[in-house]
Amino acid sequence: MRREVVAELEAFIGGESLWDAEALGAMVARLEAEPDSVSPVLAADLGAVLERVRRGPVPVRLAADVEGVVYPRLWKVMEGVWDDLPEAELRTRARVLDARLSPLLEDRR
Repeated sequence: MRREVVAELEAFIGGESLWDAEALGAMVARLEAEPDSVSPVLAADLGAVLERVRRGPVPVRLAADVEGVVYPRLWKVMEGVWDDLPEAELRTRARVLDARLSPLLEDRR
């Protein structure tokens, strides 16, 4: 995963853009366009959040639960890039995000 993408993710997190459908859609598209093996996993997870956002208002409790998974798990991936960890470790970190986020979005449609 390229550091430029990580910088964009950092700005995305800092801008608290998770619930902004336009910003979230742009980040999903950005990640989908990356050639590495980590970005598509992140794109799929953020895409699932985007689908939920587009369905209508997100209950406060669900939003808090999703934020409690997405922000720290994205940060772990970003830290891995900054620390020059192998791509396999970055994929593992991205898959942890997927594993923790999926049940939240599946159970509360």
